[in-house]
Amino acid sequence: MQLTYQKLGSDHPMYGKVEYLVADGTQPICYKTKDGYIPLEEGAAPAAAAATSESTKPEMSNTRTLYVLSFKVSGEAEEMTFTSKKKLDKTVAFYEEKGLITDMKTTSYEIVV
Repeated sequence: MQLTYQKLGSDHPMYGKVEYLVADGTQPICYKTKDGYIPLEEGAAPAAAAATSESTKPEMSNTRTLYVLSFKVSGEAEEMTFTSKKKLDKTVAFYEEKGLITDMKTTSYEIVV
């Protein structure tokens, strides 16, 4: 899975409310705001995405965990996203050895696929 961060156009219903649309290829996953990540359903999501999510919920909700690692490098805030807990743990272990990386915080989100 390769995550992409797409800037929203002025014609998008969430323009001005969120910074990016996070997608796996061409499939939207969630929105990124300055405060964190929000699922597509919380905002005024496009009707097609909302209808697809609503139709899959009663049957079986296909969710995946998205891990967000927030940290500071030489005082500048950075973020990395992971879908694998193993890769997250390896990265955290590697970064803990480095002296320039501080304030590591991991947040997990359940995303609908």
